[in-house]
Amino acid sequence: MLRRYKHISFDLDGTLVHTVPEYRHRVIPMAAKKIGKQPPAPRLIDRIWFEANRDLIIKDEFGLDPEIFWTTFREIDTPEERSKHTKPYGDAERTIRRLKEMGKTVSIITGAPKWIAEMEIGKLNGAPIDFSLPIHAHNFSSKPDPASFFFVLEKLNAKPGETLYIGNSNEDAYFAKEAGVDFIYLERKEHQFDVRDWMVATIQSLDEIFSL
Repeated sequence: MLRRYKHISFDLDGTLVHTVPEYRHRVIPMAAKKIGKQPPAPRLIDRIWFEANRDLIIKDEFGLDPEIFWTTFREIDTPEERSKHTKPYGDAERTIRRLKEMGKTVSIITGAPKWIAEMEIGKLNGAPIDFSLPIHAHNFSSKPDPASFFFVLEKLNAKPGETLYIGNSNEDAYFAKEAGVDFIYLERKEHQFDVRDWMVATIQSLDEIFSL
């Protein structure tokens, strides 16, 4: 199956790198307290961290102006602080290196802020990536809006039909669908996933893509 794709693109957080759950359950309540709000329930913290439409969740479920929340959160969630709690998945570096050995073009498209994305990509031990795009650093709308994906495809001269996106969330699945590329769901067992109808496959490890 992998032979049909010339371009393999990855989500970053939860796909190639892992931030321990204790971190989000500490820093989001810290941001809430700094704003003068009661800390959100653990389930709401997970929704803010993982789900699409985070701004709506913050506004409707948490009763906060998203801009105020994110500004305060970024003061706490520094690259230096997050780095202490973030590590690469064991299958990430070797998978990227193997894809490059096969002649594939490899990209990363992430909703993480640029300074966080750079820190996380740095944890991949120099794995050869052709292009990475922190969506918001280039003023693109959040996933699943496909504009950022179209930008990457044009930048790499890649066709949607020859592109595969690998991610770990509902928003990644919708992102791929809107961009017209195939999607593989990587089950990292961190949160609920309920999109099943247009996926190429579900895998438990990146190593599995080589045997599909």
